[in-house]
Parts: sequence; structure tokens; C-alpha cells
Amino acid sequence: MLTLILILIILLYVRWVAMILSYPCIVLYFHYQKHRAILWKILAIPGFCLEKLTLEGASRYLIIRIGYLPSVCLRRLLYRGLGVTMGKKVVVHYKAELRAPYKLRIGTGTILGDNVLLDARNGLVIGNNVNFSSNVAVYTEQHDHRDPLFRCTPGPDKAVTIGDRAWIGSNVIILPGVKIGEGAVCCAGCVVTKDVAPFDVVAGIPAQKVNIRPDTLRYEFDGSSCWFY
Repeated sequence: MLTLILILIILLYVRWVAMILSYPCIVLYFHYQKHRAILWKILAIPGFCLEKLTLEGASRYLIIRIGYLPSVCLRRLLYRGLGVTMGKKVVVHYKAELRAPYKLRIGTGTILGDNVLLDARNGLVIGNNVNFSSNVAVYTEQHDHRDPLFRCTPGPDKAVTIGDRAWIGSNVIILPGVKIGEGAVCCAGCVVTKDVAPFDVVAGIPAQKVNIRPDTLRYEFDGSSCWFY
């Protein structure tokens, strides 16, 4: 029984130990990806080795584990360390997953809800005071179903831009190459496949314009949130 308890304790803590040990390596690796300077390349060698050994699983594991930390302030600090360009008063809620964080820009006062997935592999820019509800997924990469080898084709045309004070409802999916204008609203559960004009309200699959929003918005989020959440 004692042996079983010890094994359970080890399994409980080993993932956090792995996260702490791998974080500096992945930070340096991501900073090289962002800046491409020779100094960063040298410092990133341990990260390169770790990513090669784990088939890029180490960075993915680290990003997922950060999302489980029960502190908004700590998560924000660690995401910045991974290369996210982040304004003041940003709130990233529980279990977010930020892919290719060094290509992600988040404006001041933006709120990311629970279980948000932000795929920034081809570039993702989020404006100020944007509100993401829970379970939103934003993609900047996908396989080409017409390609004989079913390959992904990275490029700047797949980048996603979301304007100031946009509201992205629960369970919304935003596909590569989409631009969402200032103050636009994507209603819960819609799939956004094309650009959304400023202050338009869209809903459905695929998302279509159903209403408009006043263009006199002035609210600013103050970054307040539970400390241990």
C-alpha cells in the first residue's frame, strides 16, 4: 500500500517538475523562432534538442500545463516568457492553449475565456478589449483537402486579425485567413469562414450577418479577475 501511495505521489508531481525543468529551454527556443539572432540560436540549442527528442511534444505539453496553473497572474507571466506580445490588463482564464505563442499579439484589456484555443502558427493579432467567451477556437493553419499529399501550406494569407472590442461568443470557431472588424459580434456556436465587417453581428454555420451593433462603443476592461483561477 505504501509503495502504491508513493507511486501516485510521484506521478502527481512529476509533470510539474517536467514543466519547471523544460520551461527555460522552451523559452529560449521560442525566442530564437521570434528573433532569429545568432545569439538566441546558440542559447536555444537545449530547446532544439528537447523538441527533436519529443517530436515537438515538449513545447505543446508545456503550453497545456501552463493553462492548468490556478493563477491568472502566473499564467500571464509565463505566457509572456514564451514570447506572447501582450498588452496590460489581459486576462487569460483556465485551460487556454496558445499555439506558437511567439506569433501571437494580444491587445490591452482583452479577456480570453476558459478552454480557448489560439493557433498563431501563421500569425494572430487580437485588438484591445476583445472578449472571448469559453471554448473558442481560432485557427491559422489547416490541411489542404485538394492537395495530393494532404499537406499544410503555411503563409501570411492564413493569418487572423480580430479588431478592438469584438465579442467572440462561446464555442465559436474562426478559420484561417479571417479578419474580424472592430466591435463585431460572433454569436455562440457559429463557424466564421470569411471576413466580418466592423460592428456586424454574425451567426450560424457558416456565419452570416444577422444584425448590427452600435458604433459608439467606449467600454474598456480593467483586467480584474480571481487571483486563484
